[in-house]
Amino acid sequence: MRVMNSPRRRRDPRTGRVFGFQSETQRQNFMIGRARFCNGPNREMPRCSALNRLGEPCKAARMRGRTTCFRHSGSAAAKRLRLAAAHLSGDVDRIQRAEMRSERNRLRSLWRRDPRQPGRTIILDPGDEATCRAWAARHGFQLDVLDRDFPALSDACRWMWARMSRGFMSDEELATKLARLRSQITEAGRACDHSG
Repeated sequence: MRVMNSPRRRRDPRTGRVFGFQSETQRQNFMIGRARFCNGPNREMPRCSALNRLGEPCKAARMRGRTTCFRHSGSAAAKRLRLAAAHLSGDVDRIQRAEMRSERNRLRSLWRRDPRQPGRTIILDPGDEATCRAWAARHGFQLDVLDRDFPALSDACRWMWARMSRGFMSDEELATKLARLRSQITEAGRACDHSG
């Protein structure tokens, strides 16, 4: 076992331990453990114990010390308090993230009632947007038509592409979500035809 040379060899004044990895073996073990708990299809991170609207188990990670994720734990009042705490912190990034999350939640609740309501919760770079449009066309979706008729479903398609392109979604999960999106588009089209 070879000790890795650290340029500074700083020590924690309280414990006396040297910062950083002490050996290549320790570093490899850390990377293996980190890979198990990162986001992605093969993670072994403890999952939320709640069920989603489809009756399937939630796939989000649990909050520390709880059995459910952020979305399934706490009341609306608690979430408003978190938003207020972000404003009180004075941190511009934290405030912006909290407001974006609040706007996304507002749009999602509107879209549950009517997927034709205008709005967007994901904005891609122009290069990513072109790649996403090409990917959607290969799978039979025309994003420009969806943007016009059903913004909620075009937004879902963009999120699906973003998660898939970053490796956060397995092939089976992608196939399931694509089939669900197709059925949602069909149902939304029927509902529009009947409503006039």
